[in-house]
Amino acid sequence: MCLDHHIRRRRRSTAAYSLLEVVLASSICAAALVPALAMMRDSMSAAEKIDTRHLMLLYGVGKMEEQLAVVSASWATGALNGDFASDGHANIRYTLTRTDAPAAGGITDRLMNVSVTVYSDDNGNDALDASEIRTTFTTKISKLVNYEGLAGN
Repeated sequence: MCLDHHIRRRRRSTAAYSLLEVVLASSICAAALVPALAMMRDSMSAAEKIDTRHLMLLYGVGKMEEQLAVVSASWATGALNGDFASDGHANIRYTLTRTDAPAAGGITDRLMNVSVTVYSDDNGNDALDASEIRTTFTTKISKLVNYEGLAGN
Protein backbone atom coordinates (compact mmCIF):
# COMPACT_ATOMS: atom_id res chain seq x y z
CA MET A 1 0.00 0.00 0.00
CA CYS A 2 2.80 2.37 0.78
CA LEU A 3 4.39 1.68 -2.60
CA ASP A 4 1.12 2.38 -4.44
CA HIS A 5 0.74 5.73 -2.64
CA HIS A 6 4.33 6.65 -3.55
CA ILE A 7 3.73 5.87 -7.28
CA ARG A 8 0.54 7.98 -7.37
CA ARG A 9 2.31 10.86 -5.69
CA ARG A 10 5.17 10.66 -8.14
CA ARG A 11 2.79 10.70 -11.14
CA ARG A 12 1.17 13.90 -9.87
CA SER A 13 4.48 15.68 -9.48
CA THR A 14 5.68 14.83 -13.00
CA ALA A 15 2.43 16.05 -14.57
CA ALA A 16 3.33 19.73 -13.85
CA TYR A 17 5.70 21.91 -15.89
CA SER A 18 8.97 23.06 -14.43
CA LEU A 19 9.91 26.73 -14.30
CA LEU A 20 12.51 26.15 -17.00
CA GLU A 21 9.90 24.70 -19.36
CA VAL A 22 7.57 27.66 -18.75
CA VAL A 23 10.36 30.18 -19.38
CA LEU A 24 11.44 28.41 -22.57
CA ALA A 25 7.87 28.23 -23.87
CA SER A 26 7.33 31.92 -23.08
CA SER A 27 10.51 32.95 -24.86
CA ILE A 28 9.55 30.93 -27.95
CA CYS A 29 6.14 32.61 -28.01
CA ALA A 30 7.69 36.06 -27.54
CA ALA A 31 10.22 35.38 -30.31
CA ALA A 32 7.34 34.59 -32.68
CA LEU A 33 4.97 37.35 -31.55
CA VAL A 34 7.30 40.34 -31.63
CA PRO A 35 8.07 40.11 -35.37
CA ALA A 36 4.43 39.32 -36.13
CA LEU A 37 3.26 42.42 -34.25
CA ALA A 38 5.90 44.56 -35.97
CA MET A 39 4.73 43.29 -39.35
CA MET A 40 1.12 44.02 -38.42
CA ARG A 41 2.04 47.59 -37.37
CA ASP A 42 3.84 48.17 -40.67
CA SER A 43 0.91 46.72 -42.59
CA MET A 44 -1.54 49.03 -40.84
CA SER A 45 0.66 52.02 -41.67
CA ALA A 46 0.89 50.99 -45.33
CA ALA A 47 -2.88 50.44 -45.49
CA GLU A 48 -3.47 53.95 -44.12
CA LYS A 49 -1.18 55.45 -46.78
CA ILE A 50 -2.95 53.49 -49.52
CA ASP A 51 -6.36 54.64 -48.26
CA THR A 52 -5.21 58.28 -48.19
CA ARG A 53 -3.83 58.08 -51.72
CA HIS A 54 -7.01 56.42 -52.95
CA LEU A 55 -9.13 59.16 -51.36
CA MET A 56 -6.91 61.80 -52.95
CA LEU A 57 -7.39 60.18 -56.36
CA LEU A 58 -11.18 60.04 -56.00
CA TYR A 59 -11.46 63.59 -54.68
CA GLY A 60 -9.13 64.91 -57.39
CA VAL A 61 -11.11 63.34 -60.22
CA GLY A 62 -14.37 64.57 -58.69
CA LYS A 63 -13.07 68.11 -58.26
CA MET A 64 -11.72 68.11 -61.83
CA GLU A 65 -15.09 67.00 -63.25
CA GLU A 66 -16.84 69.68 -61.18
CA GLN A 67 -14.51 72.39 -62.49
CA LEU A 68 -14.90 71.27 -66.10
CA ALA A 69 -18.67 71.69 -65.72
CA VAL A 70 -18.17 75.18 -64.23
CA VAL A 71 -15.84 76.23 -67.05
CA SER A 72 -18.12 74.77 -69.73
CA ALA A 73 -21.14 76.67 -68.43
CA SER A 74 -19.61 80.01 -67.44
CA TRP A 75 -16.01 80.28 -68.70
CA ALA A 76 -15.04 81.50 -65.22
CA THR A 77 -11.35 81.85 -64.46
CA GLY A 78 -9.85 81.89 -60.99
CA ALA A 79 -8.21 79.94 -58.22
CA LEU A 80 -9.78 78.11 -55.29
CA ASN A 81 -8.52 76.36 -52.18
CA GLY A 82 -10.46 74.11 -49.87
CA ASP A 83 -10.73 70.81 -48.06
CA PHE A 84 -13.06 67.86 -47.77
CA ALA A 85 -14.05 68.42 -44.13
CA SER A 86 -17.71 67.99 -45.02
CA ASP A 87 -16.87 64.37 -45.89
CA GLY A 88 -14.89 63.91 -42.69
CA HIS A 89 -11.45 64.37 -44.28
CA ALA A 90 -10.30 67.84 -43.24
CA ASN A 91 -6.65 66.82 -43.72
CA ILE A 92 -7.19 66.25 -47.46
CA ARG A 93 -7.06 69.64 -49.17
CA TYR A 94 -7.07 70.94 -52.73
CA THR A 95 -5.94 73.90 -54.78
CA LEU A 96 -7.25 74.52 -58.26
CA THR A 97 -6.69 77.05 -61.01
CA ARG A 98 -8.74 77.85 -64.09
CA THR A 99 -7.02 80.15 -66.54
CA ASP A 100 -7.05 80.91 -70.25
CA ALA A 101 -3.76 82.85 -70.06
CA PRO A 102 -1.29 81.86 -72.78
CA ALA A 103 1.49 81.66 -70.18
CA ALA A 104 -0.39 78.78 -68.49
CA GLY A 105 -1.09 76.96 -71.76
CA GLY A 106 -4.46 78.52 -72.58
CA ILE A 107 -5.71 80.67 -75.43
CA THR A 108 -7.56 83.81 -74.38
CA ASP A 109 -11.32 83.30 -74.72
CA ARG A 110 -10.82 79.98 -76.58
CA LEU A 111 -8.91 77.39 -74.49
CA MET A 112 -8.73 77.11 -70.72
CA ASN A 113 -6.18 75.22 -68.65
CA VAL A 114 -7.71 73.59 -65.54
CA SER A 115 -5.39 72.20 -62.87
CA VAL A 116 -6.37 70.52 -59.59
CA THR A 117 -3.84 69.50 -56.92
CA VAL A 118 -5.08 67.35 -54.03
CA TYR A 119 -2.77 66.82 -51.07
CA SER A 120 -2.69 65.35 -47.59
CA ASP A 121 -2.06 68.20 -45.15
CA ASP A 122 -0.25 66.08 -42.57
CA ASN A 123 0.96 68.96 -40.40
CA GLY A 124 -2.36 70.86 -40.49
CA ASN A 125 -0.92 74.21 -41.65
CA ASP A 126 -3.36 74.53 -44.60
CA ALA A 127 -0.45 74.76 -47.06
CA LEU A 128 1.14 72.31 -49.45
CA ASP A 129 4.62 71.48 -48.13
CA ALA A 130 7.37 69.68 -50.03
CA SER A 131 7.14 66.57 -47.84
CA GLU A 132 3.36 66.09 -48.20
CA ILE A 133 1.98 63.64 -50.74
CA ARG A 134 0.02 65.16 -53.60
CA THR A 135 -1.77 64.29 -56.81
CA THR A 136 -2.13 66.78 -59.66
CA PHE A 137 -4.64 66.62 -62.49
CA THR A 138 -4.39 69.00 -65.45
CA THR A 139 -6.52 69.25 -68.56
CA LYS A 140 -7.70 71.78 -71.12
CA ILE A 141 -11.17 72.62 -72.31
CA SER A 142 -12.22 74.73 -75.27
CA LYS A 143 -14.94 77.35 -75.28
CA LEU A 144 -17.86 76.05 -77.29
CA VAL A 145 -21.30 77.53 -77.81
CA ASN A 146 -22.81 74.06 -77.36
CA TYR A 147 -21.47 73.82 -73.79
CA GLU A 148 -22.94 77.17 -72.83
CA GLY A 149 -26.23 76.31 -74.54
CA LEU A 150 -26.57 73.05 -72.64
CA ALA A 151 -25.90 74.90 -69.36
CA GLY A 152 -28.75 77.31 -70.14
CA ASN A 153 -26.65 80.46 -70.60
